[in-house]
Amino acid sequence: MRAALLAVWWTSAALAAPGPLDVPAGKFSVDVARTKAGPEWTETILRFPSPVKSPWPRNDTVWAHLIVPKGAEGRRSAAVLVLPVMAAPNVWIETRFVHRFVRDGLVVMWLEMPTQFHRRPDPSEPSGQVFLARTPKRLAANFRQSVLDARRALGVLSARPEVDASRVAVFGISLGAIVGSLVYSVDPRPRFAAFLLGGADMPTLVLNGSLTGPFARKMGVTPDELRRAWVGLDALDYRAANAGKPVLLLNARSDTVIPRANALALAAAFPAARQHWVPFGHYTAIVHLLWLPGWVSTRLRAALAAPLSSTAVSKPSGP
Repeated sequence: MRAALLAVWWTSAALAAPGPLDVPAGKFSVDVARTKAGPEWTETILRFPSPVKSPWPRNDTVWAHLIVPKGAEGRRSAAVLVLPVMAAPNVWIETRFVHRFVRDGLVVMWLEMPTQFHRRPDPSEPSGQVFLARTPKRLAANFRQSVLDARRALGVLSARPEVDASRVAVFGISLGAIVGSLVYSVDPRPRFAAFLLGGADMPTLVLNGSLTGPFARKMGVTPDELRRAWVGLDALDYRAANAGKPVLLLNARSDTVIPRANALALAAAFPAARQHWVPFGHYTAIVHLLWLPGWVSTRLRAALAAPLSSTAVSKPSGP
């Protein structure tokens, strides 16, 4: 099948952002790699260039999965950009949310993050493994690429004929929540965000988290190195600009991957956030998939349906 190309124009005014998170202005092509129609939705796999050049050419093409519910055809619907976890071998967890969102009438785009899936530097490497780099500088560069890829994807999603660009949200889990929190901090387009198992104050998270801490200590990484590398790359840096932004946060009480202090730091980065706590840890919280997709979807749809001036996180009836 011959891929279709869509030229997209980016204006610097629409993407103004501080410091290292500016998205380059200019034209780029969106390649339609494959389209699959099903009984409930149509999935289109898109490819476009990353705004960042990494050491690995395979990593510099962004793969985005656009899922449009049948009911959204011929009209503009609310949409959600979904950012997945880092090192999982699949998107089984994210799919539980994606399918619920689509069944509830939302257009969804989920991204393959840097070094994931098609973007692995080498096909023999596990998905996402290279993301945890050996130096703070490289780790920060990988994180920055994730944010810029997501910002570019927001533009691609918002430009779709099925999408109402004034009703777009960001949803992320784990690493996707951390990346998403920074996207939401610097990009004016999303009007709501929901982040599960995320955190802020990345230098302390990298050093104290049970996943990243042992690796960082083995590499001899110091707090000063991390703080220098992470300037402008933490939602806490944008706390003043985030005042009033509605955010739904959900964290696990016994999470060691995202320590409690870092989960609380994410809430501090968004003064208007509502933060909820559930039992279990970062991985064992998977049991909450029995109810979480519907719970999150209800709140996403309510926020995106509300008038712009009144968008807020309503007090939930659930946990």
